Amino acid sequence: MDYLYTYLLGSTPVIELRGAIPAGYLYYDLSITTATVLGILGSITLALICLASIPLGMWLAKHIPLLDKLITHVLNKTRKNYSHKMTVWGEIFLVILVAIPLPGSGAFTGSVLAFLFGIKNTTAFMLISLGVIISGLIVAALTLSGASLWSLTSGLL
Repeated sequence: MDYLYTYLLGSTPVIELRGAIPAGYLYYDLSITTATVLGILGSITLALICLASIPLGMWLAKHIPLLDKLITHVLNKTRKNYSHKMTVWGEIFLVILVAIPLPGSGAFTGSVLAFLFGIKNTTAFMLISLGVIISGLIVAALTLSGASLWSLTSGLL
């Protein structure tokens, strides 16, 4: 079950692999390699689901006025915030955004941006997957560093 929980955390928007890898390694006692692979697979699954379902969500929103207004507001704000970066960096910005393991980045945000800027799903999936792998390696390294530092300092106390 620990494998499944780690994978599901990785496929949860907002949490994604930033939470799955530390949870898998520190809480579920999985190896760092296993936790990293499960977190990455979960986040890649999230990207796949998002890329496939965003057009359906947009279609539904067109038929529900309040939802349409809310989604239009969020998409316009997102487009405004990221359009300059997309113009300057192009599609590589998608990899960079997903690869930086900070709140507001990740597979979910990358999927929304890909939709907003008309990046084909196959291209977006490859770019997001690359970003997720890079992010997973960064989070794994930070998790190991943090755990080592914790062990070191708790031995001193």
